[in-house]
Amino acid sequence: MNIELQCCALFIIFSISVMFMYEKKLDLMNRRLFQRAIIACFACLIFDVLSVILINLSVYSGFNPFITEIVCKLYIMLLVLQGFFGYVYASTSLLPRDRAWAKAARTISYLIFALGEILMLLLPISFTAAGRVVYSYGPSTSVAYILSAVYILSTIITTVVYKKDMPGRRFIAMLLWQGIWLLAAAIQFLRPELLLVGFASSFGMVVLYIQLENPSENIDGPTGLFNTNALSAYVHDKYRFDRRFSMFTAKIHYLTTYVDYNMEQEAVMRTARALVNLGPEPVFRIDDDTFCVVYDDRERMLERAADIKKQKDGVTDIPANGTYLLIPDSTIMSGPDEFFRFLHTYLENEQEITVASEELVRRLRDQNRIKELIDEALRTDRVEVFYQPFYNVREDCFDTAEALVRIRREDGSIVPPGEFIPVAEETGQIIPLGIRIFEKVCEFLKKGEADRYGLKQIEANISAAQFDYDNPAKFVIQLIEEYRIDPGKLNLEITETAAARNRDIMLKNMNVLIERGITFSLDDFGTGRSNIDYFVNMPVTIIKFDYSFTHSFFENDKTKFVLTGMVDILHKLNMSVVAEGIETEEQMRVMKDMGVEYMQGYYFSRPVPEDEFITFLRQRIPTTDLQG
Repeated sequence: MNIELQCCALFIIFSISVMFMYEKKLDLMNRRLFQRAIIACFACLIFDVLSVILINLSVYSGFNPFITEIVCKLYIMLLVLQGFFGYVYASTSLLPRDRAWAKAARTISYLIFALGEILMLLLPISFTAAGRVVYSYGPSTSVAYILSAVYILSTIITTVVYKKDMPGRRFIAMLLWQGIWLLAAAIQFLRPELLLVGFASSFGMVVLYIQLENPSENIDGPTGLFNTNALSAYVHDKYRFDRRFSMFTAKIHYLTTYVDYNMEQEAVMRTARALVNLGPEPVFRIDDDTFCVVYDDRERMLERAADIKKQKDGVTDIPANGTYLLIPDSTIMSGPDEFFRFLHTYLENEQEITVASEELVRRLRDQNRIKELIDEALRTDRVEVFYQPFYNVREDCFDTAEALVRIRREDGSIVPPGEFIPVAEETGQIIPLGIRIFEKVCEFLKKGEADRYGLKQIEANISAAQFDYDNPAKFVIQLIEEYRIDPGKLNLEITETAAARNRDIMLKNMNVLIERGITFSLDDFGTGRSNIDYFVNMPVTIIKFDYSFTHSFFENDKTKFVLTGMVDILHKLNMSVVAEGIETEEQMRVMKDMGVEYMQGYYFSRPVPEDEFITFLRQRIPTTDLQG
């Protein structure tokens, strides 16, 4: 009998089913649908073999033809069911769930399937056998062929239409699965003795299993836990099918800068074992030292989180602490993208325990809104430079100014820098912002108008983030050369944070630029870890006292003594001092008496756009100087 290929296919499907059942896996919708497709394929193959056997018995041995017809009908009905499950497997993860047309398409597909199954059951079927040529035919079989073709083509079309919404590997696997099946059906239709459909369907299952449903690629090798890819798939699945969940995340923080490899591995494995022992819920290792457990029940999550923290507090032989992020209700986030943004943002929180709340999510949304605002401003050139002049005490003039970044909204209003600078620092957007500002400063200097009114130098900020790179001096040199700017007209401000964070890289780049003629100042002095080493060994010529430090001088006697002493020390080191935040005539007079060379603040001018700054300079330069 012509059942060799079907028997091979049965063995293949049985092997896949055993591996699928016993391998560690997540409860994903796609896996449920794949499981249904395997069961349908297995049942279809069994009835395929049984129908061939019974057809031979009926034709050659007088077996009851009615029973054979029933088995043949069950086989073709299962064949259509397999095609239907294939379409559902593809469309469930691709078609939008909230669109009316998608809901209607799903309803129609179910109705067509139900109607087809009824027709196949009611319509007559016949069979024949002549040597190795064994097959069934008739109206019932014709319906089966038509419906199978409809489902296969629908699956292929859906896969092609939504190609951009799936990984390339999934796209290829789906096309191979359905394409092989369609080709086999066409060959069997033309050559009935070649019973290829069953084998082709099992081969398609092998392709899907290897490419899409093999769980080994979702497992973290060292711990046996699920990995980051698995968490992403799990969370996307939960949100797509409206399944509320809670999550508990634990991060190991080592208390020493040097951690022995064996000790680190011991901490990781202990954490993994402790989390697995909490219960049957899936445990994920999402970073070297970060783990999470996903729960369907909020109260169970809170209870288990308390258990794991208690266990951690009892560990005394490993120098490490834990920080914990709890997400009691996934619905406070709009979807997986916001969920993972939240996770990425608050996993680095220094608090021991952080509980996700609507307030924290709102802050994250505000941050994302600002990030998009910065991107849009960079794209549409709504990044502007405002200038705030320095009063030169010795020369009694305004010959220096600080370039400050501003973003203008579409309605013309200005975004306060305190609103977007912290976000830009955190997201890395401060780097393109800094480059854009520096370029605009170069454009301004090239015009020469400020030169005419006595401006000798402009200060521009260099972010700590820019010193994370080996060559942040490159863009400065390129722009200076492009705009043919005298480097002596530029002073770059660095902060204490930048000085402390990336000292070696920073010094290398500072020295490159100093050789070109650019000077440096240390900004915001008094707000960070003010260390004498920062300005003694830094190649800076100017120290800027922060607004808060300056104001504290007038409110705190201790600060007064410190600041007075610092001015004296800096002068002995041949450094100049800028006092920020000068707002009154009295503050100006006191700073002048103390020997401060430069002052900056609202008493003189707020930061203003380029045209207003030029007006400011023009109004304050003597007429004789202007004529000369």
